[in-house]
Amino acid sequence: MGNEPAALVTVRPEVPMGAFHGIGYVCTLGVVDALRASNVDAGVSWPFGVVNAATGAPLADVRTRAGYDEGMFATCEVWAREAACLPASDVLAAGIRARVDAWAQDVRAGRAKAGPLAPILSDYYDATALMGRPVQALYPNGNIMARGTFVGLDVWGRATLRTDDGREIEFAPEQASIRRA
Repeated sequence: MGNEPAALVTVRPEVPMGAFHGIGYVCTLGVVDALRASNVDAGVSWPFGVVNAATGAPLADVRTRAGYDEGMFATCEVWAREAACLPASDVLAAGIRARVDAWAQDVRAGRAKAGPLAPILSDYYDATALMGRPVQALYPNGNIMARGTFVGLDVWGRATLRTDDGREIEFAPEQASIRRA
């Protein structure tokens, strides 16, 4: 990653404070949208990464921070990974803003009552590159938590792995990360 983000965007979606839990997922999907519009085969690397959907090569990391200043806002930074060639900052920003605006409209229309990701869950699931594949869940210290198949996501952004013995393990991004097995 370089010294400066490939894009830095501030968004002010008019949604309830509790919905802001989903903003990182929404911004990540916006980056995927922008890359796909630029003819890059991009996918989500749960929770806030972007990869080449075919090869799994990392393309970008998305970092968000929410705050309050005359209303709720979120800052979204897109950081290019290694030799990734990302589109211009304004293209990435446009993808993020479009996705955030559509999500905010859905939230205001009541489509997020089940959870903040409800309006985008289908799109996020479909864009998740490792969905249905063998993966490892790693603790924050890098040790392996579990091995299994990445089988699901919920409306709060938690991931679900199914182990070989049929158990399902659910965890939040704070608890683990996922990598290809």
